[in-house]
Parts: sequence; structure tokens; C-alpha cells
Amino acid sequence: MAATVVVDAEIRDAYTQLKTLLTQKDCKIIFEDPPRSVTVKQGSLWGISPKTAKKTIRFRLSSSGSGTEITSVSALSSDYVKLTVAGCVFAVVLAVLCAWMSMDLGSFAATQNLSSWSWLVEGGGYVNVQGALLLSDLARVLAVFLAGTLVLEVVILFIVKRGLGDFAGKILETLAQRNNS
Repeated sequence: MAATVVVDAEIRDAYTQLKTLLTQKDCKIIFEDPPRSVTVKQGSLWGISPKTAKKTIRFRLSSSGSGTEITSVSALSSDYVKLTVAGCVFAVVLAVLCAWMSMDLGSFAATQNLSSWSWLVEGGGYVNVQGALLLSDLARVLAVFLAGTLVLEVVILFIVKRGLGDFAGKILETLAQRNNS
């Protein structure tokens, strides 16, 4: 998730060009130590690709002969990670709850023995077997949907982590093309 490039520009010029390019790409500067480093936030909490996921990128500049070496390091922002983990935990809890409800109501419909969730479909001595089966099926579908959502979230997170440095790499590539031509 680190990228390095050497540009044919003095460190102050390279820093100015980098900062300009970052602001043009809608990056929010959160820390500066001109002309040695700049740290930005880029992306959104709701981003699902390496380019759109919210991340922190630190650029370090150092003199290298007659040019400037620029190194970037990208990391997912802490709030993006926290939201992803919280969403996954919530989905797991809800999927387990739905699976339990589905199995419990299915068993209740078959045996008509009172169970944890039977109160949803019985009352006043009347047992609604069709209601139990319907709720059991609905809970099963929801549990499967949530499990699928979790798998999709893991795939998205893998893709995002794998390409996390792509945005910074393109910034450095653009800067190098402008200066090394």
C-alpha cells in the first residue's frame, strides 16, 4: 500500500504541485509539514471500491539528487473500519437470531409444543400453524440474505484492501508525468 516516485522538481515545487493535485482530487488535508509531508483523507464511509473507500494517505517528500522522492502510504480510515466491523457484527447477530427463529417456529409448527418464538403465532389456545410456517420461511430467507450480505462485505473489504494504494499511486504517477516529460 506504499508507492514511491522520483520527480524532476525541487522539493518545494514538488510539494506545491502535490498539494494542488490533491485538492483538485477532492482530498481533505488533515496535516501538513511543508515541504516534507502532507496527510489527506480521501473517499467516503460508504465507498465500496479502492478509489471510493475512506482512507488516510500520507505523502513524504525528500530530496533525491536534483529531484524529489515522494512516498505514499495508504490506510483505511478508522471510522470506515469501525463502521464495517459494526455492520458485520450486527448482520451476524441478526442472521443467527433469524436462523434460530426459523428453526424454532418450524419445530413448533410440526409438534405444536410451546417454544421460544411460539408466542408469535399462538394466542388464546389457538395455534396458527400456517402463520408459524410463514414466519419460519420468512426468517430463513432473511437469515440467508444476511449471510449473503456478509459474504459480499468480506469480498468488498478484500478488494478494497488489495487496491488501497491505487489512488495514491495514480496521484504520484500523474505528478511524475508532469515533471519528467
